[in-house]
Amino acid sequence: MESTNSTITEYVPSVIILAPWVIWYVEGAALQIGPWFIGTCVELFLQGILMMQTADFFSYKDPRGQSKRFVWLVLVLNVLCLIKTAQNIKIVWATMIANYANPDVSLMLIGVDWSHYSAGLSTAIIAVYVQAFFIYRYYLLTERWYICVFMSLCTTVSLVAAVLVTYYMPKILHAKIRMWSLVHFVSAIVVDTLITSCTAWHLQRRKSAVQSTTELIDRLTRLVWQTALPPTICVIINAVVLESRPIELTHMTFNIILPKLYAISLLYTLNSRNDIRSEQESAGTTGYYITTDNRRGTMLSGSTNFTSGADVSSGGGVTSLKVGEDRQALSGFGFDKETDLELNRLEATKRVTFDFKQDLVPNRK
Repeated sequence: MESTNSTITEYVPSVIILAPWVIWYVEGAALQIGPWFIGTCVELFLQGILMMQTADFFSYKDPRGQSKRFVWLVLVLNVLCLIKTAQNIKIVWATMIANYANPDVSLMLIGVDWSHYSAGLSTAIIAVYVQAFFIYRYYLLTERWYICVFMSLCTTVSLVAAVLVTYYMPKILHAKIRMWSLVHFVSAIVVDTLITSCTAWHLQRRKSAVQSTTELIDRLTRLVWQTALPPTICVIINAVVLESRPIELTHMTFNIILPKLYAISLLYTLNSRNDIRSEQESAGTTGYYITTDNRRGTMLSGSTNFTSGADVSSGGGVTSLKVGEDRQALSGFGFDKETDLELNRLEATKRVTFDFKQDLVPNRK
């Protein structure tokens, strides 16, 4: 049988003539195509974390049997994030597979394919969605509406700037795209910084001599910084890279993962809120513990809802408790209004008295 090798002609490489600007695109694929691929891989990993956080949120069982709060907030957030993930996959597929041998088309997709030029807008929508939640929480915490209005204006400017970037992208107007991109990022940075610093500052101002209140405020302050730093740092890096390397797409890596960082920060906040509620419920199953003269006791009666770690000072046979500080300090962190754990608008130093011998007995634990 005749060898099949004899039928194979001598190998002749293909000759593809590329325009100079396409040669630049192909030779710089690591900086023009690579960021899309790397960003999508990291984004898929973060999507897995987000799904685990969502499962944790829905697995929480309210000890009081009340309906869950923020269910629709979480559901809508997950839908937005799944759409964003699908968009990123479509971009990578169109760039690296569908137009693998056609770099001219791959390069022009940024201006003709909606999934490409709307990538920044989809990121901005998720960012504004999460920022609105944290602004709402800050309002419940402080009721300083004027600061919340300023934050809301900044988020609006950020979203409008993202819309303008999307509008100018198909027109390939680089100067306007760069200008409005900078406006978008600066507005987002201002909002994130204000939300984080103002919330942490207000919590620290509510500290008191009550150890339980101080410990809980310190815990919540750490939570504020832990949830805010990742997306804020990512936005800053995104803006710096875009301004320092405007003709590359390196910044797209950070732009792609940014919405997932925002979403995870929101879910982590809600899950931490549930953890705190569970701990408070566990501590309150037999009453609230108070401390006086190195003695621990359990309040067995009384119509007033006391908070854990109330300040106790005794005089004669009557003990006076200072209550309400925990609630005033931690209002806005999402505790149910119908339960004793609601930390909403009570007087900061409401004082009540009760008979020490009748209403307080030593804790046997």
